[in-house]
Amino acid sequence: MTLETTAAVTTLPATSPPTDRQTEDYIAFASSSSSEEDEEQDSIAGEDGVILVEDTDDEQGHGARGTKRKADDSDEEVAAVNPAYNTTYDGHPLPPWLKGHKRLGNGSHPDIPDMINDEVEKFVDFISPTAEEHEMRTMVIRRLQRVLDSIPLSGIRPEAICFGSFDTKLYLPTSDVDMAVMLYDEGTDKLSRMYDSKPQVVQFLGSLARALKKDGFCRSCEVLARARVPIIKAVEMVSGIHVDISINTESGFDSAKVQKSFCDRVYPDAVRSLVLIIKQFLYQRSMNEVYTGGIGSYAITLLVVSMLQMHPRIKSGGLDIKKNLGVLLIEFFELYGKKFNYERVCISVRENGQYLDKRSKGFHQYERPFFLSIEDPCDETNDVSRGSYSIWQIRQTFSGAYDMLNNAIYAYHQTREYGEPINDTLKAVAAEEPSRKRARGTNGRVETKTNRAQFNSDPWAPVSFLSSILAIKPSVIAARESLKAKYLKGTMQQILGDSSPTRDKP
Repeated sequence: MTLETTAAVTTLPATSPPTDRQTEDYIAFASSSSSEEDEEQDSIAGEDGVILVEDTDDEQGHGARGTKRKADDSDEEVAAVNPAYNTTYDGHPLPPWLKGHKRLGNGSHPDIPDMINDEVEKFVDFISPTAEEHEMRTMVIRRLQRVLDSIPLSGIRPEAICFGSFDTKLYLPTSDVDMAVMLYDEGTDKLSRMYDSKPQVVQFLGSLARALKKDGFCRSCEVLARARVPIIKAVEMVSGIHVDISINTESGFDSAKVQKSFCDRVYPDAVRSLVLIIKQFLYQRSMNEVYTGGIGSYAITLLVVSMLQMHPRIKSGGLDIKKNLGVLLIEFFELYGKKFNYERVCISVRENGQYLDKRSKGFHQYERPFFLSIEDPCDETNDVSRGSYSIWQIRQTFSGAYDMLNNAIYAYHQTREYGEPINDTLKAVAAEEPSRKRARGTNGRVETKTNRAQFNSDPWAPVSFLSSILAIKPSVIAARESLKAKYLKGTMQQILGDSSPTRDKP
């Protein structure tokens, strides 16, 4: 049974802040201004969706929407030296993904959707694993294989395989490495029946844990014998990378293939970028682990894919996905934070995407009717998100992200137009911030430190919308730098008998 999809059309006036509109049965989509057909319109949103911000020309002729500001000689000198900024245009700390980058437009006022899209690309480039980080994880897998080969096993061929988000590079710098030790009958590709029972698996994990410590792979490791799927949790000595090791776990490989297909073949311009941002968003709120009630990487991927499949303008071919990642991110938070009918709808990505009735599917939980339901494309009887018991809090968090992003857009738009955010709430917040000194102008109007003249005099000042919902801890940045230094030092390569790394290319 397929549910119908409806699109609610809401138009907001240019000077009105984003509001929390009443939840519909399913969805309301915002549109972007990046496709050619949208260039004739006067706003970010298209005719079939929410207008985020409507741009108008100011009295000086500096239109906010795509209006070029001719840079004078002093501007060109500033652009030439590319000054290092420590704050954004409104005085907030510059997020690490914008450091070293000049603002989009090089002295102009580009479309706001283009600015969001540009920041999404910069964030994804920043958060994605570097060559050194990926190679270090690969060497951790190789080192585990070396330990496995040292264990005397009669008639068994062990093989260390990494699953989860490793192949698709959908992992965050803070992510563990999920590995499976596959125990095959020697000379075949059949899994050994000797390790079908849980006690046998736990016994092998104990032997492996002792071998890992003897090899120096880790100082200590923990065998979680009572878990539904027994695993070893350890920290590799050289890299400091956390690893989870299970035995004969096949289910993870099927889901990894699905993720890889959607990332590399079906939606190569969107899935990976959106998934990484949403994973970071949930990670910093401790909502990214299923065992604590959160949403895992596989479920996040399916949520993103479903939204893209059911998006009316993507289905009609009227939206350039690559140029609208920022708008699609906002729509993701609107969809699953405000519009999605959790009680009735089950998500399915089969057959180019469809919405199924939860009761007919058998996924409805009477004691928890609001739970998210996602059909596993690898097993139609499996509800991928059944264990995400914190979905109500996650839904509220998604809703808040939508509001915060829209408020950030609105504040920037009003600053660009009038020298300050004119929304009463934003003005009240600004008045409370010591860093935003307020003074009375010659015309008697109370003005913020960031006024129109100052704003237009420095068109290269960075603008960040994503920092309203995302943050990277300094400890994470330090850990990444440390991992790169360890790679270049070559200790892991010496252990594995590899040649020393070069500083140009790992």
